[in-house]
Amino acid sequence: MEQPKKDLENIKLKLIEHINANYEKDQAKNFIENINSMNDEEFLAFLKEQGLLGGEKNQKSQCIFCSIVFGDIPSTKIGENKKAIAILEVKPVSLGHSLILPKEHITSKEKLSEEVEKLALEIEQNLKATFNPKRVERVSSNIMGHEILNLLPIYDNETIDSKRKILSVEDLQKIKEKLEKKEIEEELLEETPKESIEKEINEKNTWLPKRLP
Repeated sequence: MEQPKKDLENIKLKLIEHINANYEKDQAKNFIENINSMNDEEFLAFLKEQGLLGGEKNQKSQCIFCSIVFGDIPSTKIGENKKAIAILEVKPVSLGHSLILPKEHITSKEKLSEEVEKLALEIEQNLKATFNPKRVERVSSNIMGHEILNLLPIYDNETIDSKRKILSVEDLQKIKEKLEKKEIEEELLEETPKESIEKEINEKNTWLPKRLP
């Protein structure tokens, strides 16, 4: 089975994130060096040996994004509903670059549900409120037959093909904390009764000058 180069690169990034999150520093370093030293054919063979790739019958369970959805591979989750989860991209183009993953193995963007769209809108609004980009672009991708949405904050002239950075687990957690803090602030503001924000104007709390004769 042939595997597109872009798919292999994404799988490698997710595996590196998994290794960094689950192994001690020295051990993780050795694993990652071994993975990075492999060419595409060697890496593909390694994935098959580890049961991460196989025939079409097992494609759903072996899809890297299905593994994230099912919790087999850790991720930095920033949102979820019945039909989708939102995670931070481990190799982002820009600050707040996020992925919306349908929980089902959806193979085309035409099949994405309203719930996926709803979660994408919620995360998009939070990204705008937290990091104040010029806009947030949506870019669909299909990797290993799994349709996903990229939410890409634009601060300058970034595109999905712009240079990327590899973030540590700690960096991703800090971004998540900023997004969660903004959500809490907005929820508190929405729950605050209007009466507690605007004082009622009446004779008791409003000073008026004495009327001159």
